[in-house]
Amino acid sequence: MARCTYHLDVETELTCTECGIPICPKEMVLTPVGYKCPEHARAKKGQLLYVKPRQAFMASVAAFVCGVMGAVVFGAMPFGIFAGIIWGAITAEAVRRASGGHRGPLVAGIAAAGIGFGWLATLPFGGMWYVVPIVAIVLAVVQLAVFPSR
Repeated sequence: MARCTYHLDVETELTCTECGIPICPKEMVLTPVGYKCPEHARAKKGQLLYVKPRQAFMASVAAFVCGVMGAVVFGAMPFGIFAGIIWGAITAEAVRRASGGHRGPLVAGIAAAGIGFGWLATLPFGGMWYVVPIVAIVLAVVQLAVFPSR
């Protein structure tokens, strides 16, 4: 009979379903696929950070639509910095939903690129105060990259 890897004085027939090391009832962790050792039972890297190509494409479409529409709408309004806050929040939420609820650096970068593209698209028509898109980009990046998932 094998001895537990963590408690050498305990004999056991249980093994981790992932790595196969012997574990005793004190150390086993029940998972949907069987018992695992404490090391393999830990949560893996957040799945909300992995974005599939189709989801990234949908997020890009949402970012550029919100970026251009936001630049047109908020560029014509005298809200100042508040326009950037609203624009960034709307773009971040649209990008998050279009990507299937994902967050992280890639999704935040897509949102920032969409806002930047929207701002650049308004430059030939007189543009807008540069602080508004900067505030929108900062807010979108913080909302998508830092806040925990809902």
